[in-house]
Amino acid sequence: MKYDLHIHTCLSPCADRAMTPATVAGMAKLSGAELIAVADHNSAANLPAAQAACTAYGLRLLPAIEACTAEEIHLLCYLPSVEAALELGEVFRRHLPPYPYDPAVWGEQWVMDEDDNILRREGRLLTGALELDIYQTAALCRSHGGIPVPAHVDKDSYSLLSVFGLWDDSLGFELAELADLSRAPALLQSGRLPGGLPLLTSSDAHALETMREEYPPLPACALERLL
Repeated sequence: MKYDLHIHTCLSPCADRAMTPATVAGMAKLSGAELIAVADHNSAANLPAAQAACTAYGLRLLPAIEACTAEEIHLLCYLPSVEAALELGEVFRRHLPPYPYDPAVWGEQWVMDEDDNILRREGRLLTGALELDIYQTAALCRSHGGIPVPAHVDKDSYSLLSVFGLWDDSLGFELAELADLSRAPALLQSGRLPGGLPLLTSSDAHALETMREEYPPLPACALERLL
């Protein structure tokens, strides 16, 4: 199954305005994806529109949120349903810091319907770190039936390895995402990633031009855990 399990929409203020749920689904379909995950920062508000668009295009949607923990570690939370994701998103919203939000500074945060109409602007800044540490965030994800996966662990910022310096087995993660799978051998050899851990790679697309043109197949062991 060809996949991209880390795509942002125009709900994320750092994403391009053209990244509407329907456009994202259409581009993924044109590019040959079979399974995608919309994973906006700290919110699931565009998942209903994404689900409707994916259904229309014959794609499978894995509901997701990219949480930013108190340590500024990005954690992908994959949920069993849009409803579970919306519930978790409401929990996260209550733990967002009370930063003033100015769209002229941070960018727009649009909640859309399935026809690309703007329903509303999210009034809380979504890109800040939650007032929840990674242990709490992972536990909340699991309590909603989800699977927490550390995002882009090979990056120099906002990643588990860049913040902690090493893998923490006590967190119980079953998968990890890499921005570039070619970095996996060095991370495994250095002991910063445990052997046998299933690895994903996704686009982390914030703009249409950064969505994948070719999609890797999802490893069977990851498929069993996520779906």
